[in-house]
Amino acid sequence: MGGRDLFLEVKPWPNEDVRSLARRIAPPPAHGERLAKFLADPGTRTGDGYYRVPLELLGSDARAFVLRSAFPEDRADGGDWLHVARKSALPIYDEGLWQVAAWFTGNGAQFVELQRANGISSPELSPGQIVRIPAGLLDTALRPLPSSDDGSLVYSSDAEGRYAGYRLKPGEALYSAVVLRYTGRTAPEDVEALARTIAARSDVRDVTGIPAGWLVKIPLNVLDPEFLPTSDARRKNIESAKAAMERELAARPPKEAAHGLSGVVVIIDPGHGGMDPGTMNHSVWEHDYVFDVASRLRRELETRTAAKVVLTLDDPSRVSVPSQGDVLSANRKRSVLTTPPFLAEEGGETAIAVNLRWYLANSVYRRLVKSGVDPDKIVFLSLHADARHPSLRGAMVYVPGATFRTGTMGYQSSTYLRFKEVREQPRVSFSSRDRVRSEAVSRKLAVAIVKTLKRGDLPTQPYQPIRERVIRGREVWLPAVLRGNVVPTKVLIEMVNLNNPEDAALLGRAADRDRLAKALVAALSDYFGPKGNPRARGR
Repeated sequence: MGGRDLFLEVKPWPNEDVRSLARRIAPPPAHGERLAKFLADPGTRTGDGYYRVPLELLGSDARAFVLRSAFPEDRADGGDWLHVARKSALPIYDEGLWQVAAWFTGNGAQFVELQRANGISSPELSPGQIVRIPAGLLDTALRPLPSSDDGSLVYSSDAEGRYAGYRLKPGEALYSAVVLRYTGRTAPEDVEALARTIAARSDVRDVTGIPAGWLVKIPLNVLDPEFLPTSDARRKNIESAKAAMERELAARPPKEAAHGLSGVVVIIDPGHGGMDPGTMNHSVWEHDYVFDVASRLRRELETRTAAKVVLTLDDPSRVSVPSQGDVLSANRKRSVLTTPPFLAEEGGETAIAVNLRWYLANSVYRRLVKSGVDPDKIVFLSLHADARHPSLRGAMVYVPGATFRTGTMGYQSSTYLRFKEVREQPRVSFSSRDRVRSEAVSRKLAVAIVKTLKRGDLPTQPYQPIRERVIRGREVWLPAVLRGNVVPTKVLIEMVNLNNPEDAALLGRAADRDRLAKALVAALSDYFGPKGNPRARGR
């Protein structure tokens, strides 16, 4: 700041010459050549290695950054801009309408137009006075761009293509405020890789030192569909899918249960088992601790409701009961309860165990329906704990995305055909309508789960806690226990993030495992309506 002149002090990156620096802060089609000549003058460099670049030589993004940073109380109003006079974050001397015109229109002589537009007789301004800069006069750097539904993103393009722009707020980080919130990535390596990509696109070298107000550019191809412009094909597809689910729910609403979940059957699928302990971190491993939640859930359902319970996995040689203490011992004998039971004892067998779970669920479903159980009263819950970015806490619920269940799924090799449940129906496929309804009713259950967890003061994933697909690297898929599963209402619940120490500690405590189980019972009660409440609540 030079009295009433605005400058941006910028330090070149290592080995960056003045032409490269000029292209960075005034990219084409801005006046990069003029800026490069300006920077070549030794007088423009400060003693600590920074260049002082006047506002008028900056590119659009840099000008917007300077103006928003210098005048934090300013704001957009429709297509106009409202400037709060003499309320700068910098020491500005004797601010008048000429300076406002120079800063916000690029031409100080436009102060006459600003006088006329604001109905003021003098170019002198008082502290706090609001000056409206009409859209037709406003610097292009501040003119409104198409924005997201919540207004947090703007859509534009640069030499690399289309992007969604987000301006970081004080205290926000690129990982949490941008990548985790807008892209659907949660795996640590994915989050870090995408943060580097976005930083490079946004001319950021140090992701830990991004100034507040800097425009972060998120390529549209990595943006979660719900944050895309309404004209984008992917956004139209998800809106169409939502409408189809709403129609199916209206046409075939899920039935309520009788008193105390009477008539309901809950198939509980504890994740991993055998030689596969699942995710391990902070002295807690997934399988046994999740299995203890499953045992508590079964006890709650069988003692406090009229629901029936079926487990997909257990140790055939012993009766599994909830633990008496916090710390658990490993049990590597729990098998998928097919006919015959299957124990994963080698690395390649874990995939077989995963697929046998949905074969078993399908067999149980067919048997129940044949015996007269209403298909809408059968629910499949797959319980897990995953390993997301360590800054994330809480549960995330996956539902069977309809678009990921097209075609036929199944196995007919001798590896699988030795099991009765596979021989009953080796391959499955689903009609479009059934896939849509399954996602719709499963989402309804997922919403109930998220609500009851929050109600019980248990953490949930802060961004999109309900998802219809998994993203890992370049791959997008649906977990097999949901994809091949014929039970209409089914979810996979990642109850905690074991990469987060608070989440790991939560799963490590028996009392909190009990809270998780009780929250799931409450969710089932809410999903099945007011009559689904446990008959002996508080026993």
